[in-house]
Amino acid sequence: MAKYLFILFLLIVGGMTNINGQKIESLKKADSSKELNDNTSIIYGLFIQRLGFTSGGFPQDIRLQNIITDKIYTFNVKGTMKSGKENPFCYYIKPGMYKVFSYFWTKSKWYGGEMHEERIFKNIDTSTKGYAKDLKNGSIDPNKLVSYYLEIRPNSVYYIGTWHFNTGLVSFSDDKTNLDEHLKKKYSKIDFDQATTKLPE
Repeated sequence: MAKYLFILFLLIVGGMTNINGQKIESLKKADSSKELNDNTSIIYGLFIQRLGFTSGGFPQDIRLQNIITDKIYTFNVKGTMKSGKENPFCYYIKPGMYKVFSYFWTKSKWYGGEMHEERIFKNIDTSTKGYAKDLKNGSIDPNKLVSYYLEIRPNSVYYIGTWHFNTGLVSFSDDKTNLDEHLKKKYSKIDFDQATTKLPE
């Protein structure tokens, strides 16, 4: 039964390609086979997820929004059937100014999975019941809250930090040296030593 519920979950998530009618585009994983150019850059970092071994093997994603086009991009920060607390990521991305839009995760339940999407703002924990209540009664306007932003320039490799999403109050830190040594074994053609450090701010 659990197997069929998990398959149903994947079908549902696979169909969630829109936010308010807007199509979401998935970023492609960097694999050293694609050359950088004026329309292609790379972002990489380490993601510390919310649930750890209680995630039930469900995937987790981060969504970015291009603030010029409003287009939403999503990238996976925890793979299906993986439960490790810390997960490195490395993706191709188009140049532009991006807002860290939301965190999409699923909590394992006896009946399958309980899906959550949390908007990301500075110094605001949107995972709390208090935030949900304030949002519902209109005492909080998400359009007036301060977001995190990333500027991605053409033909560049960016280290965007360790993303601490293990709590609802998210933060970002710099641990480039240790991550670079780990990723060099997998991505031999990407010059991590020359990458620009750009944490969301």
